[in-house]
Amino acid sequence: MMITDIFFDLDRTLWDFETNSDLALRELFTQFRLEEKIANQNQFIEDYNRINEELWERYRKGLTTKEELRIKRFDEALKLHGIDDVEFARQYCEHYIDLCPRQTATFPNTHEVLAELKDSGKRLHIITNGFSEVQHRKMTHCGIIDFFDVVICSDQVGYNKPDVKIFQIALEQAKVKAPHTLMIGDHPEIDVLGANQVGMRGVLFDPLNHYQPHPSIERITHLSQLPNLIIGI
Repeated sequence: MMITDIFFDLDRTLWDFETNSDLALRELFTQFRLEEKIANQNQFIEDYNRINEELWERYRKGLTTKEELRIKRFDEALKLHGIDDVEFARQYCEHYIDLCPRQTATFPNTHEVLAELKDSGKRLHIITNGFSEVQHRKMTHCGIIDFFDVVICSDQVGYNKPDVKIFQIALEQAKVKAPHTLMIGDHPEIDVLGANQVGMRGVLFDPLNHYQPHPSIERITHLSQLPNLIIGI
């Protein structure tokens, strides 16, 4: 079955979330002069990242809201380091939301691979659990937004991956049938198996070999491997 449309996750698939977030967090640590109150910058960032992941997992399951996630991740991290001030956490969060999407690190060969796929006649789209106003800024600042025809953000459609409804909405908006599509993302359950539920071909992007090989999950470790999977298919 010919693949005509390719759906990408954004964070940790094209946009290098860990690198960009770390750059923003370190800049804010200096900007807010946290070194005067927190002795170990690396530990603070490690605690924040852990709390952030826990809250995102709750958000994906519908157990917390977008607004609560954003503030609480900083509030809880700061409290661990002796700063119990929710208004300060709110200001810190606002600056992070402004600064982080302006970082431009992408995974190796992102632009080249997107251009090759586009030139081959494939239509490219995004399905992301990230928040719409932030995700569009990320893509704009790192220079990839013009590659995509349809951008689906979970907060706009009301469903998070791996809910089948977000994939169905994406297919409807792209006006394509599932057998002609491929979904690539960094999480085996959220991206790959989620897409498989509606008949899309799922591919796991696992550059650090984080996940054990699984016979039912197709995997690549570098974006440059992607065109060979689909061009001409």
